[in-house]
Amino acid sequence: MFGNRATTRNAVIFISGEAFWGFNSSLIASSTVLAVLLSELGASDRVIGSIGAIEAGLMVLPQIIGMYFFSSRKNRKRNLIIWHLVVMIPFLFISGGLILFENSFPASILKWALLTSYACFMGSIGMIAGVWMDWLAHLFEEKIRGTLMGVAFFASALLGTAGGLAAGLIIKAVEGHAAYAILYIAAGVFASISILTFTFVDDPADSSEAVLPKRITPADIIYSFRESLKDANFKSFLICRILASFGFCIIPFIAIYFKSTEGGSLSNSVIVACGAALTLGAAISNLLLGRLGDKYGHRLGVIVGTAMQVITLAILLAGSGQTFCAIIYFCIGICASSAFISHTNMLLESCPHEFRIAHLTVGNLIMSIPLIPAPFVAGLLAESFGLRTIFIICLMFSTASFAWCVFLVKEPRYLRVIDVQRRK
Repeated sequence: MFGNRATTRNAVIFISGEAFWGFNSSLIASSTVLAVLLSELGASDRVIGSIGAIEAGLMVLPQIIGMYFFSSRKNRKRNLIIWHLVVMIPFLFISGGLILFENSFPASILKWALLTSYACFMGSIGMIAGVWMDWLAHLFEEKIRGTLMGVAFFASALLGTAGGLAAGLIIKAVEGHAAYAILYIAAGVFASISILTFTFVDDPADSSEAVLPKRITPADIIYSFRESLKDANFKSFLICRILASFGFCIIPFIAIYFKSTEGGSLSNSVIVACGAALTLGAAISNLLLGRLGDKYGHRLGVIVGTAMQVITLAILLAGSGQTFCAIIYFCIGICASSAFISHTNMLLESCPHEFRIAHLTVGNLIMSIPLIPAPFVAGLLAESFGLRTIFIICLMFSTASFAWCVFLVKEPRYLRVIDVQRRK
């Protein structure tokens, strides 16, 4: 399916590892589990809004450091696995331990300790996020990359659906906050299983005969950033993604909305279970967008994602209750799939130079910096004007993003064809 035997073997391993990671991620989903837990500990809308700010900032800002320290292809697989096991995953166990011994801390300290642990976890992911995608791009050719990512993250989201449902059942079955401790510790175990799966990947760069590109230097980074930012279509794509991200900076507030009387007064376990629909939506769209992107170009997936944002926010403003909650999270999953599968492949395919990791990093960096304050601002607006007001504002940003992508962003593959024709 994915070419020769070695490529197919790597693809199966990659799909399996991502599937386990999807299960662990859904056990502790920030948009539902963490948001609900912080709300129970008395966190304000501004504090809950910081979840989005942490994700926007710490998933991206550390990439510029990771890009340099993990830039060598030699032993990259080993270094990435060690980073996960020694630095990243322990924060899941720390969060579980904090909840397990919550009686030793005042609630006000516990919520900040959990938020700090989450920030450290996201920062450690950010350190290697660009490196991981560059490693994936190095292992698999462009013609199958989108399809492989689609299948891998389909499996991830499918097991994530099971993880979300399991989280809802555990919260319902176990009294008090002990349920959340169980979820974080279980997430740490499954995350470890996931990353150990990647030890079986056959990386050609680990061969002693491999001819590898030179290690990236600070001068290369600066040069690459400049070359990337000269590309008009790349800049237009980033504006589209920034508008889209502004339009969806309120995801943690959706759980709070459905907990409220206006949203239907749903219980924590019901909201977390409905949140499993997010991964189901992502599973279906991952499979479709990855394949369609390889065939017709990944700009199509970006258009689908921004259109779905508009639809999601319109539905959110139209109703309340359990059914609407499940529908909303299902739609969010489709948007999330586009924001990852289509977005990442657009970045990979629009790279105008040999240092792909630098191109990934500068794109994600520019996109994230304006978004760091957005969830805080959304929290302030929510406290002052109510959640529906920020939903309307986000609908406006999402509509602008959709229009921008349709009319101003071009397919990188089409531009490459035009460039080749001009050279001839």
